[in-house]
Amino acid sequence: MTGDCKLVCSMKFTHFVWVIALSCHNSVYGQVTFLDKYRPEYRSLRNTLFNFIGRTDGSGSYYANLKNGKVQEPFPENQPLFCDPNGPGRRSNDVPNSVHKLRPGDIDVIASIGDSLTAGNGALATNILQVFIENRGVSWSIGGQGNWRKYLTLPNIIKEFNPDLYGYSLADGHSTHKRSRFNTAEIGAMSRDLPHQAKVLVKRMTSDPRVKIKEHWKLITILIGPNDFCLDMCYAANPEKSVDYHEKDLITTLRTLRNNLPRTMVNLVTPPSMRVITELRGKPAECESTHHIECPCAFGFAFRKKRKYYFDIMERWKEVVSNVSQIDEFNTEDFTVNNQPFLKNVTFPVLPNGNNDFSYMSMDCFHLSQKGYARAANALWNNMLEPEGQKSTNWKKEFSEFLCPTVSRPYLATKKNS
Repeated sequence: MTGDCKLVCSMKFTHFVWVIALSCHNSVYGQVTFLDKYRPEYRSLRNTLFNFIGRTDGSGSYYANLKNGKVQEPFPENQPLFCDPNGPGRRSNDVPNSVHKLRPGDIDVIASIGDSLTAGNGALATNILQVFIENRGVSWSIGGQGNWRKYLTLPNIIKEFNPDLYGYSLADGHSTHKRSRFNTAEIGAMSRDLPHQAKVLVKRMTSDPRVKIKEHWKLITILIGPNDFCLDMCYAANPEKSVDYHEKDLITTLRTLRNNLPRTMVNLVTPPSMRVITELRGKPAECESTHHIECPCAFGFAFRKKRKYYFDIMERWKEVVSNVSQIDEFNTEDFTVNNQPFLKNVTFPVLPNGNNDFSYMSMDCFHLSQKGYARAANALWNNMLEPEGQKSTNWKKEFSEFLCPTVSRPYLATKKNS
């Protein structure tokens, strides 16, 4: 079989799998469709694909990606964290009574909800099919595989301040696998799926004997939007209403978390506009096809003339994320929502030849490589320490700026303590 034939066959199979995966999402808010009766078959198919393609969180995929520059530069095991774990960010002597006085070391439980970007899809992929593997253990916001020296993630940073942190994903797997723990993100998830994911998360936490719901401080990160932008907006009768629907979804989700999970801090991450994907330069050939499959609203020929219209709606969506985080009912002494905007104006690095640096992206040029997830983890961590109104809206090269708690600002930033 020639190289061109292999690529074509791989792309056809990829297209088939994406169609199956994404068609299993309800197209009507909160309603059951005829597809629900096929859910067991869908899960069986996913497990079959997972086993067929194979896990990619082992040493083979890691070293292949290291050779290709798609993973972060590893640090020696004796390299200390850039912040002193016993410094201002250390665990408080007494458990704080206010969410506005939380140090990194005070976080006991960590969780995330969202889509394939939170599931870690493709982080360690070495071919296009492996993008379907959910590398949850190295996900930027919820992965806890290894440590920050090899895989920079938010949990791997916080573990330096509190080694007893619990809830992070341990390895590759689906949201229903035990090793996913409190990562309920799903491939293809959209805004409408958030309320359900929140309920699943609440059920998992409240039924886990290791979690003391009323005592432990919890950190939950939410990112949603790319699938709405790519797969839903252009097919809606009134695309502008997606902004209103998203506001309702967020409020419902946050109320579920607030009403059931006291002592919780929420990172509500602003999603990137798909404009950034359309402006990529020097894309590999296979990415031209995957972009048409994964994001027809931005790349489909039928919708090209409406791109600016859709991009404007995406900007309004971002405003909703910021506005919801400001609602008083979500900012109390034991529950708060912080908008983290590091993806708001995100751009991808550019090489000297003018092309974008695709070492930060997975094989489909849509999801991120582990190196890209490390960059996102660094940016999220910095956002969490930056005061309200002074937060970065773009990411920087991983490890080029790594903020630390200080004597004057030892707490994770909230609106009240900024």
